[in-house]
Amino acid sequence: MKFIAQIKPLQETLARVIAVIPSKSTLPQLETVLVELKGDALTFTGTDLEITVTASLEVSGVKDGTANIPAKLFYEIVRALPEGELTFTLDKTTRRALLQTSQGNYQLSVDETAQLPNAASEFKPEGSINVDASTLKRLIAKTVFAVSTDDLRPSMMGVLFQFSPDGTRAVATDGHRLVRFTNVTLKTDSELDIIVPAKALSLVSKSFEDSDNIALSFSPTHVQFHSGPTTILSRLIDERYPNYEAVIPRENDKHLIISKDAMLRSVKRVSIFANANTKQLKFQLAKDQMSILAENFDAGNEAREHIPCDYGNDDLMIGFNGRFIEDALAHLDTDEISFKFSTPTRAAIIEPASTNEEDLLMLVMPVRLNG
Repeated sequence: MKFIAQIKPLQETLARVIAVIPSKSTLPQLETVLVELKGDALTFTGTDLEITVTASLEVSGVKDGTANIPAKLFYEIVRALPEGELTFTLDKTTRRALLQTSQGNYQLSVDETAQLPNAASEFKPEGSINVDASTLKRLIAKTVFAVSTDDLRPSMMGVLFQFSPDGTRAVATDGHRLVRFTNVTLKTDSELDIIVPAKALSLVSKSFEDSDNIALSFSPTHVQFHSGPTTILSRLIDERYPNYEAVIPRENDKHLIISKDAMLRSVKRVSIFANANTKQLKFQLAKDQMSILAENFDAGNEAREHIPCDYGNDDLMIGFNGRFIEDALAHLDTDEISFKFSTPTRAAIIEPASTNEEDLLMLVMPVRLNG
């Protein structure tokens, strides 16, 4: 195998694939990237068995061939090269690949016997939809931060996508917080619910440009994202998603409107004084004012800030994990946000104060107040 490629597009293409390859694996072939050349089309493939990423680019092909190359070493040297031209030559006799540039020559060992599992060849889609990458990436960005990392709750380690003729809903929860985000402009002819792993969605966000049009294809076990030279195939999470609607309170009668930026800045400052383990913040509500408090009894530190707001209900003291509140605020776009409370033991609802074709609801469970 031999080809000549421009280094910059080679770096960009290889970066899409390297993100899925595990740095250490009990299966050595998973630490390699499959390089295939057919004519002037160069294709890289990487997998961790759950997700497979394929990306291609146009080069000047000299001799077709395939090779499994150590992914980390190959990517590190390609990434470190300045812009210019690279000549890649595979010598099957010595099982070595030679990379030649204006800076120097680099040789890598090649394992021609290692075979990557080819999940893509077994993927048989039963349906598909087209979606703007910007729309899909927004659905991901608004939800994936709330996905669980607990292996004992596999269904919550991904984002639930509910496609329907009325729009598309994305839901994520880790048991302590929940995000429900709906886009009513992205509609499908029939209803479909799938749970996509968070890692796959992170790769989707990084691998496609906002201007791309992505073809989503589905089978009972997999979902595929394809646009131009890049394809991401992921196994679906085959679990029943929790009944998230049942945990959303319907009778939170204490309503507060507040500046998002003012509250976010205050939460960040006061959180510096919170207990490092619990990250507990106290929110004290009184007429047209919110006070945010943090106390670290072990260190003898405390902080308190006051923020004007629109609130006319009974006084309330409620505690939250400050990081969860900060995450929620950081993913809201409107200048003003709405909080709906009930009691110190019931979840709070956080929403934009104004809505459009998108419907975003966040839920945060309270924590037991110290003392």
